Amino acid sequence: MLRYIAFALVATSFAAAALNSAPADSAAAPAAKAAASAPPRPAEQAGDLFAVNNIKVDATAESAAIARDLAIGQGRAQAWTKVFHRLTATSVWPKQPQLMDAQLQRLAPGVDAVGERRSTTRYLADATYHFNPVAVRQLLRQSGVAFTETRSRPALVIPIVADGGFDAMSPWAKVWSEPSYRQGLVPMILPEGDAADLAFLSRTDLAQLDWAGFTPLVRRYNASEIVIAIASQDGKTVQAVQISPAGRAASSFAYAQPNLSGIAEALTDKVADAWKSRSSVDYGTKARLTADVQFESLEQWAKIRAQLAAIRAISDVDVVGLARNEAEIALAYFGRLEQLRDSMAQQNLDLANGPAGYTLQIRGSTADSSP
Repeated sequence: MLRYIAFALVATSFAAAALNSAPADSAAAPAAKAAASAPPRPAEQAGDLFAVNNIKVDATAESAAIARDLAIGQGRAQAWTKVFHRLTATSVWPKQPQLMDAQLQRLAPGVDAVGERRSTTRYLADATYHFNPVAVRQLLRQSGVAFTETRSRPALVIPIVADGGFDAMSPWAKVWSEPSYRQGLVPMILPEGDAADLAFLSRTDLAQLDWAGFTPLVRRYNASEIVIAIASQDGKTVQAVQISPAGRAASSFAYAQPNLSGIAEALTDKVADAWKSRSSVDYGTKARLTADVQFESLEQWAKIRAQLAAIRAISDVDVVGLARNEAEIALAYFGRLEQLRDSMAQQNLDLANGPAGYTLQIRGSTADSSP
């Protein structure tokens, strides 16, 4: 049982702070503490889930201006499909809302075009479409479509050609350097290929290792899984092995003609689909729970509040009481409890259920629950 201090005033002020503030240092621990805890090497910053890059648009009409409008409109429809696929599992794709041009314009009002080429009747460009996140969420909820914005920790891809080892300069590895593979819900990242990596990646038994065998890379890149992708010399087939705490899964991809980019995209979709099937939230389902939050300092308490605020499935957080090293919160959330746990885990939060009820703390914390 918590021994609350200044219950009414403190709880009210912290509840307001939880909704309206996020301290500037809440996103990262102080440098000294980070160094002491030996954090994993940071991955490249993930892209905007609601931006779709490099849509090639091309249309012909009676004038260049009309051709441009036609091309941009056609590209916007393609971009909408990409955003929908990015946020939903493949089983949900047949439920994609079919939208008119005017609806799509309201959904994606921002367009950046580069490399424009025109004639009197033709327009070509590479376009980036910026979707309105609030409008997309509202549309999907109104359509009864389960979706997720929760990003998984990255999947570390180890591209290998035939019987060779990892080579960062191989055509197969260079395919994975395309930024779009890091833009989805499961960012697909490459090893940096420095001396520390190569000492491990030069092993000839990589495809036979289990999850524990990849501990050095998992820790360095904070990886959720390892994907070994072995391409044939002719670039027509790839044998993939996904290794995670849950075990191993093998798959193969083949094309009639060399198509490493197409195979990389198909493999990325396969990896992401398992995550989306697990984490997609049905916003028609809502529940509540009360948890005892344990922390070591007010700075850590502020960080926990900021991390909770970043979880889209949580609709409301109330601070019920506050003591020296713990607080009691009541939160409302959408979806299933295991999905809430997954979302919290991505924010480095650990939600556990014990004999005394739910407890919440920063993962790996040694917070003392005594007052």
